[in-house]
Amino acid sequence: MKPMKRTIWMATLMTSLLTIQMATPALAEDSVQTSPATQSVSIKAGNGQFGEDNGPAHSASFRSPMGIALHPDGSVYIADTKSHLIRKLFQESLSTYAGFTFSQDASGYPIGTLYDGSANLSVLQDPQGLALDASGNLYVADTSNHAVRKITVQGVTTIAGDGVMGSRDGKTGSEARLHSPADVAVAPDGTVYVADTLNHVIRKIAADGKVTTLNSPSTRVVELSPGNIEPAGDFQDGPLATAKFNEPSGICIDAKGNLYVSDTGNQRIRYIDLQLQTVSTVAGITTTKYEPNSLYMTGGYTDGAAAAAQFQYPRGLALTAEGGLVIADSQNRAIRYLHDGKVTTLSPAQSAASTTATPTSPFQLPVDVAVDATGAIWVVDAFGNTVLQLPPK
Repeated sequence: MKPMKRTIWMATLMTSLLTIQMATPALAEDSVQTSPATQSVSIKAGNGQFGEDNGPAHSASFRSPMGIALHPDGSVYIADTKSHLIRKLFQESLSTYAGFTFSQDASGYPIGTLYDGSANLSVLQDPQGLALDASGNLYVADTSNHAVRKITVQGVTTIAGDGVMGSRDGKTGSEARLHSPADVAVAPDGTVYVADTLNHVIRKIAADGKVTTLNSPSTRVVELSPGNIEPAGDFQDGPLATAKFNEPSGICIDAKGNLYVSDTGNQRIRYIDLQLQTVSTVAGITTTKYEPNSLYMTGGYTDGAAAAAQFQYPRGLALTAEGGLVIADSQNRAIRYLHDGKVTTLSPAQSAASTTATPTSPFQLPVDVAVDATGAIWVVDAFGNTVLQLPPK
């Protein structure tokens, strides 16, 4: 893949989502199920069109969904990012769970902002990662509001951030500032961990509301062109306090209470051991360096030993019952699996750099994953405007 130049991956992705053709061809469920290369993948919601229609799951529509969370009662929550809504899929019917469209821009697209209140009167802005706590409350990485929101039966509240881009800890969530958080994870004790993507850090929101930064912020800058300087992420394993990330955009908690992180700009999967206070790379080549004037490590596509595996902008993560890690390998258009020190591909892959005329992947841009009680893998496809499912591995 050619390195992404003169922009930031997260910003590029969000801009791209704004410019997706409104008449994206619908992906018929039957065609996905019967294609020889993709017969194990089925569409669970979305007709492939760009919209916010509710109703029967396969005729409903999304605007670039980017997050998913599964409730034990069978409810599936989906961050419908460019609709600025949280949608709910239940018994093959899609509805709006939180957020509403209060205004539209000149092109007729919904406008988001930051407003708390009852679920049907609250407003979000480009929500992405989702996570549920033990009580069934839903946490949202509200990306363009630079905030973390919490949805309960009483409504929507902001637990970190004030809607202003920044990098600041705080004794309370309202004192803290974030920059385009892309994912959240909730520990059993109620602690919320945040992939604060464009600050290149992992943040912690304690049960009392205090917000702290776990790792060292990056000081690296890149001259993309003469006089055009951009802040960039960096890479460093070792003690947590000095570790560095590059646009972390996926996060999940394992059975030990430690964190897996999709270090998207470094093309790696990292592991934060909160007991030992260390960060290590558990998948992805660790010997590569940044190319001159590059925001990101160069990605690729390789299965095999975890230390030699390659990814192309990995994003959403989910754990299986056996302790394996499912990875949405976004620009390889693949679902990858890390277990016992090896990386395998669970779905047909199609690298974004490939010149193959006929893609072999059923995905256009898989950005998040979840695993249900049966072991089936749910996949959110941002460019396909669909939610799909792979059978248990």
